[in-house]
Amino acid sequence: MFSIDDPDGRTERTLGVFTMVGASWDFAEFSYTGETATSDQRVDFNDNIFRLRLESPGINISAGFGGSFTGMNDNSYINVDGRIFNKIPLTRSDSFLLTLPIQLTTDLTQVRQNRTDAEFSQSSLVFGTGLSGDLNFGDRISLNLQATPNYGFSFSQGSLFGGSLFRFDAKSLLFIHDVIGSRSLTLGYHFDFRRYDIDGDLNDYDFTSHSVTLGITF
Repeated sequence: MFSIDDPDGRTERTLGVFTMVGASWDFAEFSYTGETATSDQRVDFNDNIFRLRLESPGINISAGFGGSFTGMNDNSYINVDGRIFNKIPLTRSDSFLLTLPIQLTTDLTQVRQNRTDAEFSQSSLVFGTGLSGDLNFGDRISLNLQATPNYGFSFSQGSLFGGSLFRFDAKSLLFIHDVIGSRSLTLGYHFDFRRYDIDGDLNDYDFTSHSVTLGITF
């Protein structure tokens, strides 16, 4: 959690302002929703993904990887995700802050079937908003909650337009302050749902993940 030290030794924190570095274990499902793809053309999976996260004021970045080291034997998975945002305050008190996040997100997702080299490869650009709340429960505990629907475009490499992407993501971050000096231990849950509706239906998939996150917050 972003902090400054007062002369009397107390640590002051700005509610809702933090930088977190963490790692997540994602329980993920990638399910085909079209009708024409054969089993050799599909890249469905229900497996685990390892993800690194950086969340800071104005920008979030994450990278997720799946393969034999996460128990994914039939496919490989790579996702790189970046989000820029601004939070508009709606209501504020000493222990509660409610904001309206305005955000723009881009990502690259690639899934490859090891047996046939069938591949799903899409980039996206989506816009979203929703609600974000920060609560302070005294000097040692605070909580960040956020939920945002997003909508935009999904496209393959070399193409300007391929189809649409609806995305809904949410998170809950619990901060336990001053665990390592002035740094906070962060326990989190992230939810991510994406619906790809691409021209033709070979690349029509739903992605759903539930992530458990452990991090350090400054």
